[in-house]
Amino acid sequence: MQANKVEQVFRPKSEVRALADLHAPKKHTPTFGGVVFILCATVFAIVFAKHNIMSWTSLMVLWCFVVLGFCDDMRKILLRDSRGFSKRIKFLFQALICGGALTMVAWNKPDYFVRLHELWLPLMRAPILPNLSTPLLFGFLFLVLSGSSNAVNLTDGLDGLAALCGIIASVAFIAVIASSNVHPTHLAIDPRPLAVTLSALSGALLAFLWYNAHPAQIFMGDTGSLAIGGFLGIVAFFILQPFILAVVGGVFVVEALSVIVQICVFQFANGRRIFRMAPLHHHFEIGGWKEPQIVVRFGILSAMFAVAGVGLSRIFA
Repeated sequence: MQANKVEQVFRPKSEVRALADLHAPKKHTPTFGGVVFILCATVFAIVFAKHNIMSWTSLMVLWCFVVLGFCDDMRKILLRDSRGFSKRIKFLFQALICGGALTMVAWNKPDYFVRLHELWLPLMRAPILPNLSTPLLFGFLFLVLSGSSNAVNLTDGLDGLAALCGIIASVAFIAVIASSNVHPTHLAIDPRPLAVTLSALSGALLAFLWYNAHPAQIFMGDTGSLAIGGFLGIVAFFILQPFILAVVGGVFVVEALSVIVQICVFQFANGRRIFRMAPLHHHFEIGGWKEPQIVVRFGILSAMFAVAGVGLSRIFA
């Protein structure tokens, strides 16, 4: 489907006009807030964490997504095109990020790179696939990073929603790493520097949320949302808990699935739609829910998903 046609599928014209009226006061709200809180988090992490190749590579991935999001935001502003880069360009850039991350780990920590070839499921004491081939490993990492970054990007449609859910997901992964569920002896590397970086990110997001809460004084933009999703994805991958990410980030997954379902149903059900508008938060907004009400309720759901994810991460219990 062409990009403008897809836009009309999950954002019908009548609903777009209604949403534009609701969001009219936000028209001149500054964006690029993601640069600020990610820069603060990075400085804190560099100063206080005893870094290893896992944490350095994660920071590299974080900033690669910052660059991608920043360029995407600039394109939208300069060309006045709300679509930004095409999916093909974004996927190409994300593939380069995946390749760079795996190369850094393989070059600097070969024994840890071997462990990354294991595919684990929650509540299991042994990997379901103990030796993925490197091409499959690359494909799986691309799926994790692309899916998580785009899911958070879709969630970033209401004041404070992506920031709140990002804080909750970050804290959940801190709990996973800090507990006995992820052992340095199993990973062949100490994952605790990742917990410090996650703490820095959640703290910076919390400060950002003060200004991003409704009515928002600043937006994170694609710069922030893509970076949050990409970083959560690489963290889950590096601690061998990629499937836990789908639980901890349950709200992100639901938001992304709502878009996929809307498009699929429209294509195969004679133009019918399940939701008034996708992503899902706009469905409730068009239905009459107030923006703060949606954010708080989605935040509650995010906390419930996070608790479930931390519980399921006990694969070594």
